[in-house]
Amino acid sequence: MVILAMLLACRGEPAPLPPGDPSRPDIVLVSIDTLRADHLSCYGHDRPTSPFIDRLAEAGTRFAQARSPSPWTLPAHTTLMSGQLVATHRVIDDAYSLSPDTPVLAESLRAGGYRTGGFVSTLYVSSLFGFQRGFDRFEDFGIHSEKQNLSGSLTFDRVIDEALDWWRTQPAGQPVFLFLHTYDVHYEYDPPEPYASMFDRAPRRGDPHYKNYFYFKKHPLTAEQLEHQRAQYDEAIRWVDDQLARLDEHLAASGRRVRWVVTADHGEEFGERGSWGHAHTLYAEQLHIPLVIAERGGDSLPAGKVVVDPVGLQDVAPTIAGWVEKAAPLQPDGIDLSPVMGGQPAPTRAFTAQTSRFETNRVGLFADGLRLEWDLKANRVELFDLDDDPTESRDLSRRRPADVARLQRALVEALGSPWRARRAGTVSSRKSGRVLTVDDRGVRAGVRSAVTAGQAFQVLPYDAPLWFSGKDGAGAGGVQGPWKALGGALPGADAPVEYQPSLGGPRDVALDDATREALEALGYMQEEPGP
Repeated sequence: MVILAMLLACRGEPAPLPPGDPSRPDIVLVSIDTLRADHLSCYGHDRPTSPFIDRLAEAGTRFAQARSPSPWTLPAHTTLMSGQLVATHRVIDDAYSLSPDTPVLAESLRAGGYRTGGFVSTLYVSSLFGFQRGFDRFEDFGIHSEKQNLSGSLTFDRVIDEALDWWRTQPAGQPVFLFLHTYDVHYEYDPPEPYASMFDRAPRRGDPHYKNYFYFKKHPLTAEQLEHQRAQYDEAIRWVDDQLARLDEHLAASGRRVRWVVTADHGEEFGERGSWGHAHTLYAEQLHIPLVIAERGGDSLPAGKVVVDPVGLQDVAPTIAGWVEKAAPLQPDGIDLSPVMGGQPAPTRAFTAQTSRFETNRVGLFADGLRLEWDLKANRVELFDLDDDPTESRDLSRRRPADVARLQRALVEALGSPWRARRAGTVSSRKSGRVLTVDDRGVRAGVRSAVTAGQAFQVLPYDAPLWFSGKDGAGAGGVQGPWKALGGALPGADAPVEYQPSLGGPRDVALDDATREALEALGYMQEEPGP
């Protein structure tokens, strides 16, 4: 094999991959950043965006209703690699990363005897945020210091080439876990030709450039401009799909048995709510993501199956870890989907989601076919029946108030109430922060709330400051605080409130000024304009 590789290298041809272990399949996990499910052909899109992923779906299992818990990259990928929901890992913004005490998928598989390689193409899945943990080789291409992904220079073909070069160095018979992340479907949706004009004209001077979500709320794209951006988005999907097909050809030529898992972190809005982009809302175009699992070169996974029961991004890590004997245990909120792929019904679950990115404050719940969108900042709720309205275009909240109240209560209970008042008074937050309480009178959410001694409550987002006002035991009054669940001081033993987290908090992360400036140029640092 070594001599053959040297001869091929001398002739300018890539060396073949070494043979694998038929008893232990390789695992390839692919995250296609910003890919909404309904823009894949196998999910009903009218353009041929995904012939390779379609073939995987035909050869394996397609999950028709897979959901992300977050509409932006960092918290969603934290869920993907840990199996934990945002309410558990609490990586809600780029000031935080997953606690080093929380086990992740690559660590689990390496403990089970797999060589692990991760190749990523955005700052928010880089070593800056701890995603290198558990990988024998982790390549983020200097993103955390050179911002290559922000200039569009790091494309998926290079990511795959680097991954293949690493794989060729692995011993024969060694099973491999490969994690691939591509940023090419994220704006600017700029694939090379012939893809750049596959479904529409090529980009040209004068085309609108993305600014931020708030800007396009006030200056929406025209129908023609919006359609062009959709076409470019679809062209980028096809480019990524063809690169995956190229990787598959290399794997097939080596005769390796490979389990593919193809998914996404979140989707993209194209005018459905009057703007363009992601991270600000929790509607279907943001959280309905693809999930396809298939085996190539083997027949131990179900083929040609469509699962209609809801599943979540939190289920990916425990499913993959469940395939590997002696994999180290995770601490997931999700489940192993293997029984579901085998024909068992998925357990009845409620799916939470949340975002506090860019001064937003939204939470959501999907349960029993109903989806609740709760804008805490605006104190506005919406209710959708996904069986009849999968695009979430008809708000039923006024017609079904009992369902709204039931889902609100279930959502607050799912998010937990780690704060508790030691005595009666008023708790309050400011700016985007909201206090959530649930009692016999129902659910309340607002900037402030009266609490009784012993009453539990929640504050969202988790890093919102909290104050307490009320008289102490000696009859003195005043305001005390602030305290924060994340990124600040917690109340001490003599404070009128206490905080009791169920798990340790995330790790703090600091971005330098140059990184923040580069992110701001791409719309990643946004503030809602004033009136």
